[in-house]
Amino acid sequence: MAVAPKLEIKQSQSLLMTPQLRQAINLLQMNNLELSELVTKELESNPFLEKEDDRIADSDTKEQTIDDYDNQLRPEEENFAEDIDFETTFDDADSDSVGYNNTWTDHLATRNFSEDDFDYIEQRATAENSIYELLSRQINSCFSSAKEKMIASYLSNFLDNAGYFTGNIEQLAKHLKLSQEKLNHILSILQTFEPSGIFATSLKECLSIQLADIDRLDEMMKIFLEHLPLLAENKITALKKICHASDEDIASMIADIKALNPKPLAQYHKDSNTYIIPDVFVRRSKYGDYSVTLNQDTLPHILINNEYHRKISNNADKQAKKYIKERLSNASFLVKALHQRAETILRISEEIVKTQRDFFEYGIDHLKPMLLKDVAQAVEMHESTISRASTHKYMHTPIGIFELKYFFSSAAGMYNGNTQTSVTSIKHKIKQLIDNEGDKILSDDALVELLAQQSIKIARRTVAKYRDEMKIPTSAQRKRLKRG
Repeated sequence: MAVAPKLEIKQSQSLLMTPQLRQAINLLQMNNLELSELVTKELESNPFLEKEDDRIADSDTKEQTIDDYDNQLRPEEENFAEDIDFETTFDDADSDSVGYNNTWTDHLATRNFSEDDFDYIEQRATAENSIYELLSRQINSCFSSAKEKMIASYLSNFLDNAGYFTGNIEQLAKHLKLSQEKLNHILSILQTFEPSGIFATSLKECLSIQLADIDRLDEMMKIFLEHLPLLAENKITALKKICHASDEDIASMIADIKALNPKPLAQYHKDSNTYIIPDVFVRRSKYGDYSVTLNQDTLPHILINNEYHRKISNNADKQAKKYIKERLSNASFLVKALHQRAETILRISEEIVKTQRDFFEYGIDHLKPMLLKDVAQAVEMHESTISRASTHKYMHTPIGIFELKYFFSSAAGMYNGNTQTSVTSIKHKIKQLIDNEGDKILSDDALVELLAQQSIKIARRTVAKYRDEMKIPTSAQRKRLKRG
């Protein structure tokens, strides 16, 4: 059989990654601060955009809103899609690539988005020496369960500018429906973080933590710290008598104290731009119903100045008309993209609240398993869209502020057929059993049996996998650690 080249006509469909689709995807991933920065730059560079608050319309001019977008008059026919298609699995790195002519390129090309980073507070501060970047890394490495990470993140909101913890544990325990012992345990771990002395509740505790880190917190120093007011009053003789110390000892302890930092966060940036700004609010009515609303204060409100467009387009030459068409096209797309971004975040938030009602009613222990595909099916969007829209977006709830992606967790099998237990909850139970094992070290097989008594169906290798993910040593290693 002879082989020869031939021509063949074939029809196929493909999805093209247009510049506007790239921009829409990046808009969806941005947090409020990044979005405000982009909109500000566009307002400065695009003459057809204006803030809604700045518009002074004539009495006979109908005020335009985002909802009027589809009906607005266009001077020339544009090839716009009716709706922005976020349904794409293109890589984020590709969406930031240069090579197309658009005013957003410079802004977006510097972004490196990641859907898997645990950066609970990225939008708080972008300074290189931001304390929140440091805290984020330490929380991610020191806490194994998503529940503990959420609690630690929540407690970090009570740091003052000096680095002291100002929260009331008793009130926070009631608010989060957790025990005071649990919160104190997490706070004690946070007090081991860098910079040394952070999360202390008093000056004495702050100095004690720092002295312990350099192995200078002996009994004499503890007595010295108990009577710090005497040092402030320069009553050195009284201090010597109380501490039973010599002149050399007192001088050494004073030198050690002066070398410490009473304000651990003094060298870090922490200003008015360093607070989490929620994208949505969840409120509970007196009838027990939950409502979800967008944070309108943080949403950019921009409109298209059609009146200005009409004034300058009539007498424009060919080159000017080309520029006008490009600017108007960018302005129109940005207005529509912002509107659809807000709708997407709202729909996802509403589905989360609907699924996780028990979480809002009874606390963190009642977090239900929920996957990206579950929400995607419910709101009729692609999983990649849900992932992008839930990253770095925050929900203000009656029990605290949480990132949307924290509510996603897979389910675990139960002997009683219940599918409402999440993997996050199973990991937490394993950690609790190991924390309370005492002198009788529990093997992975023993953990399987104890979990089975709680109707949790799980294999030994799965227990080992979860234990490794939480960086918990094996039973043999724990035995050696307890023997010293």
